[in-house]
This record gives sequence, structure tokens and C-alpha cells, in this order.
Amino acid sequence: MKVRYFNCQDKLDPMHGTVIAGSGQLTKLLEDARRKPPFIAELKADNGFEVSMGISEKYGWVQYSNLDGNPPYLNAISAQPHLKGGFLEFLDANTPTPIPARYIISFDQLKDISIHFLETGKPSDAFSWEDFDPEAVREAAGGNLQWQMPGESP
Repeated sequence: MKVRYFNCQDKLDPMHGTVIAGSGQLTKLLEDARRKPPFIAELKADNGFEVSMGISEKYGWVQYSNLDGNPPYLNAISAQPHLKGGFLEFLDANTPTPIPARYIISFDQLKDISIHFLETGKPSDAFSWEDFDPEAVREAAGGNLQWQMPGESP
């Protein structure tokens, strides 16, 4: 299976659009990426699925979804939450994107999920997955954040 890496924050990233050949290459890419300000990247597979990832030095977020943009949008959930509340922001085209604490996982978990996706094209059975809940974003922001899913009217 082929998987391509896309940096949603920096289209000039030399790795943007690169086919990932194996877990060693992916591990190095992720280790290098964690040194940058928190941002969103994607791994798109030729099986019709992708993982979107929020990458930071210590933490991450992973969402498994269809390439066609249709639901479900499954988010990895850690058995041991890393944040008690609120959210983390990851940059996507210079726009801070809030991800609720319930979807924040460790960087090592992000790496494990990404490698599993590279090898199988599927979400890892070692994690629980939850359909994305826009209300969780509003709650994490204390109800002060407007969040719209694609196609949702304001």
C-alpha cells in the first residue's frame, strides 16, 4: 500500500507529498516534525482512507477518515488521558485548530498509530476510537468557541 505525507501547515516542507516507503522513514519524519510548532499533517493511503494528525513535541491527535471527506471521523482516545480539560491548538494553513483534550494522545501513541496505518491502512486496534463530536470542541473552550463541520450552517 502507498501512503503519502502532506504538511497542512507548510506546503514548502521538502517532505510534503512524499511517498512513505516504510516505518523507519515515517518514524524519522515524525521525529523531525515534532521539533516544529504544533501543526496538522495527513497520511493519505491508496486504499481510500487517511489519518489527519496534530503533531507537537509531547502530544498529538489522530483522526482516521475517508479520503472522500464523508463521515465517520474517528478520533483516537487514550486509555490514560494526558490533559484534564481544555484543548490544544495545531496550525493548519496558519489557522490555529483547537482539538479537545479528550482526543489528545502522547507523541509515542501518535507514532504507533501512524505506523500501524502505514502497514495496514486501518485504525489500530490497540486504541479506542470515537466519532468526532463538535460539541466536545465547544465544551473544551468553555462554550465560547464557534465550530462548524463542513456543510454545517452557522
